[in-house]
Amino acid sequence: MCILLVTVVFWNCKKSGSSSSSLSQLTPAAQLAGNWTTPNPVTFYYSSDGCGSYTKYSSFQMKMNWQITATGDNSISVTWNLVSMSGQTSIGDDCGLPNPPLTFPQDFVGIVTGSKFSMDQNQALQGVFNFTSDNIAGTMTEQDCLLYCGGYSTDQNTFILTRVN
Repeated sequence: MCILLVTVVFWNCKKSGSSSSSLSQLTPAAQLAGNWTTPNPVTFYYSSDGCGSYTKYSSFQMKMNWQITATGDNSISVTWNLVSMSGQTSIGDDCGLPNPPLTFPQDFVGIVTGSKFSMDQNQALQGVFNFTSDNIAGTMTEQDCLLYCGGYSTDQNTFILTRVN
């Protein structure tokens, strides 16, 4: 009985200055931090309005690696690095216009809300993704309009990445 009483008394004691709030919480951005890779090539499409309406004219596959860094509780920095690019296929007419430049590494910023994040580059929305602890899936759309509009995109929720251990 005495041992039980001593256990109960000390169970509720805390060290001076300690509290449960001093334990670091895993923020939404911190959950994403780390290396991610596309386990399979992702199909991208080049599109332009050079022929009148904005349409896809070429497809290609890319594998890439993402390095995600938490920059705040709900903000991230994402750096893309190209692993491989292949299979460019014509699926329409680009009316002689050049493909938009696609250079690497590419840097994005993201805002995390719940299990979703949006990424932008140069203050223009580029993608929306859902995530779990080991998977990211979403859609990318990039469009620049100077003399004509051109860009690249993926089909909805086909851009899939897995965490690299």
